[in-house]
Amino acid sequence: MTDFRGPLPLDDRDFAKVRRQVMSKLQRRPIAPIVFRFAAAAVAAIALAIIILPRSPRPGVRPPIAVHHPARIVAPPPPPIEVAQEPPVKPPPKPTRIPEQLVATAGPPPDSEITMNIQTADPNVRIIWIAQP
Repeated sequence: MTDFRGPLPLDDRDFAKVRRQVMSKLQRRPIAPIVFRFAAAAVAAIALAIIILPRSPRPGVRPPIAVHHPARIVAPPPPPIEVAQEPPVKPPPKPTRIPEQLVATAGPPPDSEITMNIQTADPNVRIIWIAQP
């Protein structure tokens, strides 16, 4: 395996220097994680105390008392007075006039059947309506 390695640019003194720097940083513990742990423990203790301790009402304040009031019975209002009114007189509707061109093509003769094909959004569904006279 040493055949694959070439000469290293660092020697043992360089490795020892790097090792010394790493070990000195590891030995110096910063104070921030210790303070953070203490603060987290204090917050957890306070939260637990708030949850566990019973809540007592404030002195001098009583909870409201539920009072049941009986429902009043009220007579329904009298029905409205109906006055007979004569319906307004409407003129008879005018007969609609169908153009002669449409009369000839008004529809199929009365003795034939009527077929209606309905297309849907789904191409696999087809509705056929057959009406017989």
